[in-house]
Amino acid sequence: MDAVTGIVDVIKKAFSWGLEKAETEGLPDQSEGINYDEIVAQLNIAKSEVERIKLKMSAEMSEYYERLVKALKAKDEESATFNASELAIKKKVYKIVAAYEKLLGAAIERIADARNIEVLVKTLAPLQYVMETANNYLSGLAPDVTASLASVIESTEGVIRKVGLLSSVLPEGKSVALYSQEVKELITEAMKEAAEEAEKAAPKVPPAYDPEALERRLLDYIRTSKGVISIRQAATSLGVAPEVVRELLARLEAKGAIKVEPASSASTA
Repeated sequence: MDAVTGIVDVIKKAFSWGLEKAETEGLPDQSEGINYDEIVAQLNIAKSEVERIKLKMSAEMSEYYERLVKALKAKDEESATFNASELAIKKKVYKIVAAYEKLLGAAIERIADARNIEVLVKTLAPLQYVMETANNYLSGLAPDVTASLASVIESTEGVIRKVGLLSSVLPEGKSVALYSQEVKELITEAMKEAAEEAEKAAPKVPPAYDPEALERRLLDYIRTSKGVISIRQAATSLGVAPEVVRELLARLEAKGAIKVEPASSASTA
């Protein structure tokens, strides 16, 4: 039994009023017990809040870009690198939030049109997955956005609870691979569209200040140096301040890409 089938069974049981099959014969379809209009209305409220968060993030990205441009004109390498890094982080967060919004929109449209249990499950299952993934991912990366999304997540959870979508019937670990093909396609398409939207919404960061590009260049430098580097020489090679190299090393170590040995000012890839 796959995850979606399991959830459908739970919903059907939740609306069967505890009657055996023989006792329910001749009764109206149990899906009539679900208030689809209320579900759609609550999801619309959640979607409006996500749209508000996106607008705020878009404004923040513009602010960081303006600071980046000013820093570049002033030849302030440290400030330029900082603002470029913040802009890159905001872009990643925007992508997650946009994906959540797109799945909310898809859920609203499909539930309003179909009004049956199977469609309800197949549209809410991806929401459950992305909701939990987004919360875990953003909690460390962007606590402020996590706080803003709290009410949205709570609202979505409320909808899921009302239709009997208990977390215990979802795949352990919430792996996308365990969902039905249709659900996986919904998530994949939402993430693809969100990535495209994020590319359009986020101002372009000059390659020399793109944090991910700098991380790749530093990794290449470390490998070329056989794992042992000088902060000063690495900074000269990358064309950034030594403080920037230290920040890059810290991020790479946090990702598990390298192990830093401060005592000897050495780093190994």
